[in-house]
Amino acid sequence: MKKQCVIIGLGFFGMTVAKNLEDKGIEVLAIDKDMVNVEKASKFVTKALCMDVTDFDLMDNLPLSDFDFGVVAMGESIAVSVIACMTLKENGVSKVIAKAGSKMHSKVLTKIGVDEIVFPEEYMGEVIADNISKE
Repeated sequence: MKKQCVIIGLGFFGMTVAKNLEDKGIEVLAIDKDMVNVEKASKFVTKALCMDVTDFDLMDNLPLSDFDFGVVAMGESIAVSVIACMTLKENGVSKVIAKAGSKMHSKVLTKIGVDEIVFPEEYMGEVIADNISKE
């Protein structure tokens, strides 16, 4: 059975994850509240939806339990991020990965059971420093 991933938030990080997953043959449902981002993603993902993830009625109508992975790719609003992560977890997404914008955000995500928390900027800072130190 083909892997499936739902990605919430289609900024630079979420869009990059979505594109790379599709390139690897993983089906992607991409969600964002900005129609411009949804239209961009719709060119390469399996399905793209424009919706507000804080609308529980809309989210509850999605077959989220069908997804192996969920990526919450927004770190600016802790409240929206937490709601998105909680919704994925409560609806049976097997593994939830979330971008955190701060250490406090990370602590909250840990408390609600997010499986993996990432700090993309911090990670790339470490990679670049490592690369420079090796030259």
